[in-house]
Amino acid sequence: MCMSRRDGIIIRRTNTKERILEESLRLFSTLGYNAVGVEMIAAAVNVTPPSLYKHFKGKQEILEEIVNRAEENYHRHLIPVVNFTDEEINDFDIDRFTKIVMSQIENLLHDNVIKSVRKLFIIEQYRNERIRMMHIKNTFENNEERAFIFFSKLIRVRSNKADVDIIHLAKLVCYPIISVIDRCYCDPDFEKEGLTFIRDHVRYIWRNYFE
Repeated sequence: MCMSRRDGIIIRRTNTKERILEESLRLFSTLGYNAVGVEMIAAAVNVTPPSLYKHFKGKQEILEEIVNRAEENYHRHLIPVVNFTDEEINDFDIDRFTKIVMSQIENLLHDNVIKSVRKLFIIEQYRNERIRMMHIKNTFENNEERAFIFFSKLIRVRSNKADVDIIHLAKLVCYPIISVIDRCYCDPDFEKEGLTFIRDHVRYIWRNYFE
């Protein structure tokens, strides 16, 4: 197995199917989904369209597989957050909490597959209803769900604030972070300032809910 890098996008490639996914993601995230045809993808992979159809029914199936890969990457980066035991959570302090969250954020920022898929979502969300729904699910709903699971455990184990609206807390934490990540994707020079803001935001949440 080898690694391929092109325009900052890295996908492990072992066969034609993986090369199709790599080139499709590159093309979709630079030209837009609607502007890319199967023939263009096949030419980028250096195969014929019939050869491409042996692996995928069409570009919609390619897109869905790319989004699934990005979701797998999200899950891989964020697994520790939702799997902490009560005993581990009870040992948290503000520095441990901050370190854990910032590690997840930096992983997301530097995952080139996730970055390219988010770029595709932003380009196409107003032109393609299916991509708009994918964007809502993967950028907002899934992250809110993970945050809800994590903060439900934290509130139960660490907080004496029995009346906390955990759904609201999950949104309060997630939305500023999502906004900063999106700005960092389109404005790399903002990353240092953005990470400083997220760090301060995370510590503010801890002080107000868990100390």
